[in-house]
Amino acid sequence: MSSLKEQTQFTNLAKSKFNPKELDWVLSKTAIVSNVETSKKFNMFFSLTPRFVSNEIITWSPEEIKTLKNIYPGFSLTQWNKQDLTRILLMLALAPSVNKSIIEAFFEIAEMKEQVVLYKGLYLLENASEFSNQVAEGIRTNMVNVFDAIASGNPFAQKYLDDEAWNQLILKSFFMDRPLYTIQNIDQGKNEDLANMLQDYVKERWAAGRQVSIEIWRMIVGYLRDDLKQLISERSFEGLEKEVIDTITQQNSPSLNSEYWERIGKTE
Repeated sequence: MSSLKEQTQFTNLAKSKFNPKELDWVLSKTAIVSNVETSKKFNMFFSLTPRFVSNEIITWSPEEIKTLKNIYPGFSLTQWNKQDLTRILLMLALAPSVNKSIIEAFFEIAEMKEQVVLYKGLYLLENASEFSNQVAEGIRTNMVNVFDAIASGNPFAQKYLDDEAWNQLILKSFFMDRPLYTIQNIDQGKNEDLANMLQDYVKERWAAGRQVSIEIWRMIVGYLRDDLKQLISERSFEGLEKEVIDTITQQNSPSLNSEYWERIGKTE
């Protein structure tokens, strides 16, 4: 969850990016939804945002990025526009006593772009942990933009999802051919159950004559089973894949840090 101080910092930075006309609209609508009695107007204002606020991509100063990354690790890995900020300010304006029921109900009717912002904004809520079931449900989506809003540059997953949902997120990333290195705190989420699931996945892919993402070894290293070691010894590898296989089969390789895996992810 974000502290009140962090929410205030985020809110002030966001407000500084609007022109006067846009800011007037944002302030008036957040004031309305902050009142429990009129909070149900959230849905309408959330959907009306594009009529009153531009979709201009925000430019942040280095100092602002530093502050935002402290509040929201991974913030700089995705683009944020004025409409995103407006909608998240509406989310933050809701009282925690009602925001769960209002936001979860809105998820049921939200269009794709709206779902993307909803998932990106949940981490900033004071009661973010209460939305873990919603995020776990969202992992099932086949919409790439929505999945990326959960998985890429969003610190929610590793902090609030249980192991089962987290493991499904990682496995789904490979099924959807999404990059792994943008998932926040991914190395903290390594576990044996996940490694076993991924090794079974590798065996299935190889048996079908298919390749696997090189990034998959990031979550397997340290848990490499004998059956997969045997399969590796029987296969030939080239290029970047060979480099990674050679590296992970070394014991206690010093190069296997986040910087190494980020390079692999960006290169693949």
